[in-house]
Amino acid sequence: MRSDNGPEFRSHVMQAWAKSNDIEWQFTQPGCLAQNAYIERFNGTFPVEVLDACQFEHLDQVRAIGEQWIPVYTEQRTLSAIGHLPPMEFKRQRQLPKSLLSSGIG
Repeated sequence: MRSDNGPEFRSHVMQAWAKSNDIEWQFTQPGCLAQNAYIERFNGTFPVEVLDACQFEHLDQVRAIGEQWIPVYTEQRTLSAIGHLPPMEFKRQRQLPKSLLSSGIG
């Protein structure tokens, strides 16, 4: 697990829980958002596009809307930082051998 250095992650309770569940926890360098760029982007986008865009009466509604939004974010919504591709397409292209990409396959 990787996170920033927030007190909620550094707490003795959280670290004891992680240790008891065999979770290795890594912390990013303070003030270095680029070390956790994907989650920082998500944390900036989700509140604006989901939480601020809807009115919720129950936590279950937040979960349901969030579950509907995740595929849109990962499979349809393009990001300029990764060549105006959706994240899953970017990942797929990065995993294909370069010879297939240059031939136009995939």
